[in-house]
Amino acid sequence: MNKNYVGTYGVIKKNGGIDLLCSENEGEGNIFFSILKCIEENDDYLKVVVIGKGKEHLPKIAIIKREGYEVLKKPKFNVGDKVRLIKYPDERAIVRLIIWHEKDRRIYYILDVEGNKKRSNSWYYEDENKFEKINE
Repeated sequence: MNKNYVGTYGVIKKNGGIDLLCSENEGEGNIFFSILKCIEENDDYLKVVVIGKGKEHLPKIAIIKREGYEVLKKPKFNVGDKVRLIKYPDERAIVRLIIWHEKDRRIYYILDVEGNKKRSNSWYYEDENKFEKINE
């Protein structure tokens, strides 16, 4: 196996099975709904870290079999990025979570929208272009 997974982003393949995983620590997050980043590999296994959780959470690291990993494109945004909603340009937000939606096969984001709890509880899909990164 020559494929170099280190540095790639991915998810647990659908029907990958829990037997494909072992956790290295007790970090926050459910690995099945998370975006993963491969940080090490050998002939049979990949070491991945769960991305998309807040900075206050201990990173979750897992060892998975190669056949249980599906490569995706890198998410457009990172946790902590400052963004503005395109429909509401005066509203500022911070990316709080990045989550994989298995059924829809899409990445979505949960934002902390300043002063608006309703919009803070909404799902913002990456491919819908409803917000953009700002530099403040």
